[in-house]
Amino acid sequence: MVCMRRDKEKQEKQIGSAADMEIADQKRMESSTTKRVSHTQVHPEPSSESASPVGAKPAENRKTSSNSRISERRVSGFWTRKKRVLKSKALKTGREKRGFAAILVLCMCTLCWAVASTFSENGANSGPDGSECTDQPTEGYFCICPRETVCATEWHEVIFLVLSRCSAYFDYPLYILLFLTKCHNLRGALYRTRLSEWLPLEDMHHLHTFAGAVVSVEVVWHSFWHLLRWGVAGDISFVWSHVTGRSGLVSLLLTPLIAWPMMFRRARRSIPFGYRKALHYLSVVWGISICFHAPKMHIAYIMGCAVGCYVLDWTVGYFMAIHFCPSLQMTRLGATAVEIAFEHPPGFINRGGGYVYICLPWLARSEWHAFSLYKHPTKKNCSSVCIARLGDWTKDLHAALARPGAHPGWIYGPFPSPFSGATSRPNLMAVASGIGVTPTLGTISQLAETHKVNVVWMCRDHDLIEYFMRSVQFDDDAWSIIFYTGKIPLLLDEDHFLRNPRLLIIEGRPALREDILSIMAAVESDSLLPKTLLDRAATMSHKIFGRSIAEHLRVVLERATTTYSIDDLYDLGMEYSFEGSRSAGASGLDGIVPLQNKGAAEIDGEQRLAHLCAEGVTIQGFECLVNELEKVSGIRSRIEVHKSAMLAIFEQLDKNSNGALEFVEFEAAVNTLKGVVQDKEANSHEVDSPKESEKKPSVARMVMQKQQEAGLNYFKDWGIMYCGGAAPVVATLKQMHHDLGVSVKIESFDW
Repeated sequence: MVCMRRDKEKQEKQIGSAADMEIADQKRMESSTTKRVSHTQVHPEPSSESASPVGAKPAENRKTSSNSRISERRVSGFWTRKKRVLKSKALKTGREKRGFAAILVLCMCTLCWAVASTFSENGANSGPDGSECTDQPTEGYFCICPRETVCATEWHEVIFLVLSRCSAYFDYPLYILLFLTKCHNLRGALYRTRLSEWLPLEDMHHLHTFAGAVVSVEVVWHSFWHLLRWGVAGDISFVWSHVTGRSGLVSLLLTPLIAWPMMFRRARRSIPFGYRKALHYLSVVWGISICFHAPKMHIAYIMGCAVGCYVLDWTVGYFMAIHFCPSLQMTRLGATAVEIAFEHPPGFINRGGGYVYICLPWLARSEWHAFSLYKHPTKKNCSSVCIARLGDWTKDLHAALARPGAHPGWIYGPFPSPFSGATSRPNLMAVASGIGVTPTLGTISQLAETHKVNVVWMCRDHDLIEYFMRSVQFDDDAWSIIFYTGKIPLLLDEDHFLRNPRLLIIEGRPALREDILSIMAAVESDSLLPKTLLDRAATMSHKIFGRSIAEHLRVVLERATTTYSIDDLYDLGMEYSFEGSRSAGASGLDGIVPLQNKGAAEIDGEQRLAHLCAEGVTIQGFECLVNELEKVSGIRSRIEVHKSAMLAIFEQLDKNSNGALEFVEFEAAVNTLKGVVQDKEANSHEVDSPKESEKKPSVARMVMQKQQEAGLNYFKDWGIMYCGGAAPVVATLKQMHHDLGVSVKIESFDW
């Protein structure tokens, strides 16, 4: 024990001394590096040019050399990413490896049975002295002729038969897997048993796509060698005259229709999801046709059980797991997304981290679409889904929701997703891009009391960021970093960031690998993030919350003009002007009381007020309009704090000084305020790009690396979850899994 303690103390001293040396080097490096221009803008593209330093090369030469360097970096970067993708293509967790290994073993067993049944004298082989081989080249050696459609009496026929039969028998387990992986109700029930410790029941879609890709090739391969053998032997009539040929022809013709629209990206983009899904259901017909293909080889029992399980599971789900919701609360989130919230129907249990299928019969009666599910942030016994406006169905849904409302619909599920098994590691890192943040929210709500869920969210949609910031509570004890890559200025409430100092928003793309490792190191060492990240967050915070009242008005009005026309805003301002200060806080026209509902005294007073407001929008109406637009964006009003500044701006906009803005003045005012700071933004400079942070590892990360070199590997305690469709992100995370051994789970409904 004493020796062990001494070795441990010696190891810690080595780690500490190494860390001290790294810290000293880091400080010297930081002291020798001057900080760039403060309060600057970080552009979404890290390759955009920054401000030129003093004594730099001429602009033209610098531009030429910069373009050549950019081209070289793009070419080398392309091949680097290509190698990483190919190298890390087969990402598998422990359970996934066991699942693939079990499938491979079964496939090899059935393959061996195919070889044995082909050349054995018992069963398929009629014997070397069979009557079918009389006067044939194989006479005296062997004769493979168990039935008329499988009869090889020539050497080349034997080769063709072996190639066709081996491929079919090898795929027998995959045939079963195709149907069992889509038994959602059976999979959900088994997931709540101990069997989930051994099989990846929460993520069977990867096995389904793998089996589908292999079978789609095997069917063509199998059919080719059989047709070639029949054609050479003069038995091509079997294709239409025998049940084996007819069933095989049906399966061959259906296979491209079932598999290819789902396999190839170009087909997924060009064919609507509804058509692809309808073609995919032809797999039931495909499975039934296989049952009649080789009646003497018990294929009817094998495929019959698989297809029967799928049909039974579908029937149980259709009558017992589908819930009707008469009032799905639907809200359009800007121009790119829709939120659907619903109260849990009887029997619906949201365990967190799952997904549901949604059908809206008033939009498309036969279409079901899968979406990640998360608990509603404010309403009890309610859940929500967030839908991005991407495909035809989602675009039609977005267009149909001109205003928030309740609509009927059907909910099927929930079912476990890759995020459902997030509790396998003590430390969690949720990475998301765009709308993929929704399963992260479900994981946060599910594990809020037992785990710290760190978040890295990359998003270019301002509406999504603003919506989730005002409706979701991120973990106060974990780091949550939002990388905003959009161009539209954000409207956020500073209170969220004041209450949670670990919640950061940064403009630009992340150096994903470095930033994830920095967060891991900060959590393990209970320290802060690297200075580069904190500086970028401070810059973005100043850009969002340090606006002047004029800049704030510009952002508010610019956002309003994306939803409303100038005429709509002017009419609303006139209504608020007519109501005066009494309409402050009202919502649109709801606060306007019709004249026929008022008394005579009120009408006389309002007639005088109408006379004052007849010339245009007054200062009171303008303030109320801006206040209402701020409320719609979910931020605190700044008008009450900047009354004098608001009055000064209004007086500058009122060209004829009559106390009201006419339509021409109002339109000019909106356009003026929208462009009030464009020159300032155009002249802003860049801070360090994410690539710089890759060259300057954080002190905490260097300590973590030293500890790893000393045998203390913390990565095994971390799990990374990603939801989204960004291929570079997937490649980076897979490479981290390959290099560091960190667990990675990927969820994507790219069907």
